[in-house]
Amino acid sequence: MRGMRRTGFIAVIVFGGMVALIGSIACSPEPSRTTTVETLLAEMTDFENLAARPEPFFKQAQASSYDRESHKGKDSESWFANSDVGQYVRTESNGGGKEHVLADLTGPGAVTRFWSANPDRSNVVRFYFDGEASPRLQLPLEALFRGADGLFGPDFSYISGTGGNLYFPLPYATALKITAEETDRPLRLYYEIGHRTYEKGARVETFDPKRAAAWADAAARTARLLASPAAVGGTSTPGRNQWLSARLTVAPGETVSFPRIDGEKAVFEWSARVLGLGARESRDWADPARAHNAYRFLVLEVLFDGERSIETPLGDFFGSGPGVNPYENLFFTVDATGRMSSRLVMPFAKSMDLRLTNRGRAARTVEILLGVGPHEFTDRGYHLRAQWRTLTRETWPPFDTNVLETTGEGKVVGTVYEIANDGLIWWGEGDQKVAIDGEPFPSTFGTGTEDDYGYAYGDNRPFVRPYHAQTRVDGPGSGGHISLNRWYVLDALPYRSSIRFDQEIWQWMPCKPTWSQVVYWYAKPGTPGPAAVSPGTLAPVDLGIREDMLEPLEGEALRFEAKGGTAGKERLANCSGAEHLVWHDARPGGRLAVHFTVLRAGRHAIELNLCMSPDYGRYEFSVNGKRAELAPVDGYSDKLWWTRPKLGVFDLEEGDNVLEVRALEPNPAARPGARFGLDYIFLIRK
Repeated sequence: MRGMRRTGFIAVIVFGGMVALIGSIACSPEPSRTTTVETLLAEMTDFENLAARPEPFFKQAQASSYDRESHKGKDSESWFANSDVGQYVRTESNGGGKEHVLADLTGPGAVTRFWSANPDRSNVVRFYFDGEASPRLQLPLEALFRGADGLFGPDFSYISGTGGNLYFPLPYATALKITAEETDRPLRLYYEIGHRTYEKGARVETFDPKRAAAWADAAARTARLLASPAAVGGTSTPGRNQWLSARLTVAPGETVSFPRIDGEKAVFEWSARVLGLGARESRDWADPARAHNAYRFLVLEVLFDGERSIETPLGDFFGSGPGVNPYENLFFTVDATGRMSSRLVMPFAKSMDLRLTNRGRAARTVEILLGVGPHEFTDRGYHLRAQWRTLTRETWPPFDTNVLETTGEGKVVGTVYEIANDGLIWWGEGDQKVAIDGEPFPSTFGTGTEDDYGYAYGDNRPFVRPYHAQTRVDGPGSGGHISLNRWYVLDALPYRSSIRFDQEIWQWMPCKPTWSQVVYWYAKPGTPGPAAVSPGTLAPVDLGIREDMLEPLEGEALRFEAKGGTAGKERLANCSGAEHLVWHDARPGGRLAVHFTVLRAGRHAIELNLCMSPDYGRYEFSVNGKRAELAPVDGYSDKLWWTRPKLGVFDLEEGDNVLEVRALEPNPAARPGARFGLDYIFLIRK
């Protein structure tokens, strides 16, 4: 195989007075090299190398605490088993103590990522390299993910949204065993350990912490690039690089093309911005002038060498859907003006075509800028692919949705995950499942949606890291529009003949969200391209004006008085706070008064989130003495379920207000108990 030639470029570009120095930022590997900490550090920011077949080739997989019941197969309910904590390869004795084996890996290979939802634990993690009896590296979990004063530094080791992340490469020549010690109580650890296994014969130099000084410069350089990828210069080749720009005006229903680019080249960076959008948006969700509509109804299509390679809504390609959500990580920058930039290298052997189709109701003018330079398209060369899929359906029972299924040769390098959550409850228990080259069981099996995106426990705060980000979280709770993205660089997923990437949907409560996903992969020319965008699915979901919605009032935290029956809080994992207020054994006519506080008087719509089950009763409601204008609520269900009754609009007082629940005759099919379960009260200002 021929190696990839380095064709560095550098350019200075001005956007609104801001100067950005950009370029290709790392040297590509030689096929005959020895893989070391230093070469792997260089790979972490080598955009050109990402766009080519790996040399040496490797298989990426993951050791994790996924529920082993899943091995019963796809036809079993256990395929969606969710006890993905405290699951280990085995447990060993060591000097009278216990060590749980998290991963037992055969080389040559390298650990590419280590994540845990327990980054504050003091349990010692040990790394036994190449069959050695003593660990070369041992440190508490809390130190492993505390880069500021640890071995790896804060750019490689950190906590993000309560999840611990380590992105420092740990190569091994023949083997690596990773353990976690158990101390005075059982260790319930959530973890994911990504690792690559090279082809037999590949030369790998095993990680040795005593050599930290030797890789210090390489680590510092990679850290600088990770911290500021858009402001990094590469090797300059004066006069050989070209910036191309155009303003494309696209009428509704029309398609307009950027002038074709001919030759053996690559786009190293490009940007798009929709012009003419106002600084202040209307409150009308369907207004064509709102950014979420402008960027969603413009469909981007890119062809390399005549092959359809990219087809996504314009804004979603940049991980900013719906709307303009400013952020910057390794590959994308979105600024407050709506300019969206990509640093994913896009090579081609003969030509590139870029076009926009307007599926909206208003004409749009889009400013496009492409940084193009020479790039030898060798037999290692891949085209960039990207596709967008969307789905709306009920969440229960759990199911898998396909992110990508394709054949041929290539590698998956990134995903964007967007959800329009019509409830307020956590949505992300589903696991990532990746099967490569026809393997019968996924070699990557995750432990929860947010875990792959580098955070934990459904943290609803935005964050941005080089390889992962949560760029939009509307709230309240876990509701509204949420957008995440994740880059697989050192942990890219190469395949020789096929890949299937599924995302499990496992939500704590039944509801009907809309999921939209973008997947990015590099692929050999001649292999399948992206699925077509269906115009009827483009409209972003209107979930109401989130600014008018107050944080839910947890039922179990509210003061109450019961006249008849017994009330108190009970644990139920499905609830928003894993608990709810339960009233039971009340006879018809019994009353439960629940007090809630409003900080500012005014008119509010009131919704409740209530549990349903075989032993639940029927009830009617009033607020501050005013009866709710809805039919009595029947809490009976032959299985655990939920209902969200809308009580109506009420004038609420500043300070204390009272929700009154009156028990009615239960459903004849219900079991004894006449239970009532209040998860939360939800207020919307009117």
